[in-house]
Amino acid sequence: MRNKLFLSFLAVVFLALISGLIYERLITRDFEEYVSGAREDRLYWIMASVEGSYAEGLWDHEALHEALHWAIMLGFDIAIEDPEGHEVMSSTAAITMLTPSMQKRMLAITDLSSAKGAYEPYPLYQEGREIGTMKVRQLSRPGIEEKEAIFRKRGMYFLVVAFAIAGGGAVLLSLFFSLFFSRPLKKMKNAVEALAASDFSVRVPAYSGDELGQLGRSFNYMAEALQREEALRRHLTSNIAHELRTPLAVMKANIEAMSDGIITDQAVGLENIRAETENLIRLVEGIEDITKAEASFFTKRNVVQLDLKEFLLRIRDRMLPLAAEKELQLQVSEREHLIVHADPEKLDRIVQNILSNALKYTDKGSIVIDFGPDSKGFFIDIADTGRGIARDRLEDIFKRFYRGEESNGIGLGLAIVKELVNTMAGTIEVKSADGKGSAFRIWIPNLPFPILGKEGEK
Repeated sequence: MRNKLFLSFLAVVFLALISGLIYERLITRDFEEYVSGAREDRLYWIMASVEGSYAEGLWDHEALHEALHWAIMLGFDIAIEDPEGHEVMSSTAAITMLTPSMQKRMLAITDLSSAKGAYEPYPLYQEGREIGTMKVRQLSRPGIEEKEAIFRKRGMYFLVVAFAIAGGGAVLLSLFFSLFFSRPLKKMKNAVEALAASDFSVRVPAYSGDELGQLGRSFNYMAEALQREEALRRHLTSNIAHELRTPLAVMKANIEAMSDGIITDQAVGLENIRAETENLIRLVEGIEDITKAEASFFTKRNVVQLDLKEFLLRIRDRMLPLAAEKELQLQVSEREHLIVHADPEKLDRIVQNILSNALKYTDKGSIVIDFGPDSKGFFIDIADTGRGIARDRLEDIFKRFYRGEESNGIGLGLAIVKELVNTMAGTIEVKSADGKGSAFRIWIPNLPFPILGKEGEK
């Protein structure tokens, strides 16, 4: 990646060089065309003056002298010949016709001996008739020629400086950007290789808000998901092996006892096997529930807007028959309606699981559901007057397959609650003591996910 970026910038530098050379050639060509055009314009002006000095078959030497005088000043060595090839006047003759002071001044600004090469003939015409020939050579003009050379030199100098600045800057930028872009990609490559080697704890820095930052955050989310999935697999494997061992051992013992005649009443043995089979079914169902709770981390969050009071009242109405059987009061605190954003399916499962435990371990009194807003979300309190939980066991109740002394379940209800609360980026706390009931507080933030609509909408 770094080499490709560097070569790309070098290609840009090369193209800039080619463009600069083309630009310099075009400027030089245009300048040469300008110089040549200016020379032709001066030359045609001199030809017009020379042709104007001829009238009625005779040359006006005074006018012809004036024309050649200006030709010398414009940088031309000129000789005028008639149609027979006889010289009428030349630049040398025009100089000798000047006064001594004018000759001195003219020779100070021009040197007739600087003209080199052959004359270039230009026919002279008047009224469609050839009246002679004007032969022209270019005189050396040090001041003008030096200026033209300086212009060409400065043009080349500007090109070299511009290319040095642009090319050097492009090379430095290519090095900077190749390192800037390749470094996070190299870290990403190393992280992917580590992830492929089953190092699910690897993360990449993702500070920027551009595409590389988004890629880093997506990678971190994927690594976290794989880490949780791997942890889920290991936990389930060990937990399932541990929890299945007891009922299977009991079933095996009953079958062997029936085969060996130790249990003579087959109905009793079959009833024992049936009871353990029921335990296995409940265990498998519980494992399926905890798997779904953990897998909810990977699923798209179904966040909707809901009225929390109406939501809790509906759950209470569903649980009222169970509370009535034990002559318990189940009520929701009288508070104002509260609009929140949450996943209703997960929140329903959390509240229902806690209420089920409260109803199971409360023999008399009441269960009260309270709720309210918090600084960054909302809370739900569920308090009962039940048997309570010993303080030394409060840290264990959310562990998988943990069962109290009086429990006849499989110990997954509160583990599922804990997993779902974590999935919703919330927290759960419990306060309890033996014989004094329990109080659970669930705190859920206003989840920063797209709201799909109101509860019940699709």
